[in-house]
Amino acid sequence: MLKRFKTKKGKDISIRYVCLSDTKDLLEMYNSVVEEKNYTTAVKKFTLKEETLFVKSVLSKIVDRREIFLVAEYEGKVLGVATIEKEVTPIKTHRAEFGIMLKKDIRGEGVGEELTKAVIKEAKRFLKVKMITLNVFEENVPAVNLYKKIGFVVFGRLEKGVIHFKKLKTELLMVKCL
Repeated sequence: MLKRFKTKKGKDISIRYVCLSDTKDLLEMYNSVVEEKNYTTAVKKFTLKEETLFVKSVLSKIVDRREIFLVAEYEGKVLGVATIEKEVTPIKTHRAEFGIMLKKDIRGEGVGEELTKAVIKEAKRFLKVKMITLNVFEENVPAVNLYKKIGFVVFGRLEKGVIHFKKLKTELLMVKCL
């Protein structure tokens, strides 16, 4: 376990690295976010087989020091994840891409901020990256504000850059230099 903290509503959360045994929780979380159709690139539900292959791939990348993948756990259930994956192109290995996903019932309680800070700290230590980028829907104001609070800055805006459930959405490109 990397960190324990209490949410704004008093829930005791643990942040740790992902394990293969998290697969079913991750699948449930991912598919619930797909059902929301809300501010995510997750648009197609996965099967248990697909999720198992995904988690095994992530674990391999962690061992190879190409990815950090942390989970937020409450009462034995995974409610959120944050990832930073290092670029593999030789001229870009100083860069990495950030992603986060939280179940609806945990949002707004400070979990996203704690997960983001923890994954950045681990990326600095183990991936030795100097720059972290992310893409976010412009209309996802709570996420944009969180990223700015943590030190990300907008370096680009891609009007109609994403087709999200058949609607064109504007995407912000953000960066944090470490």
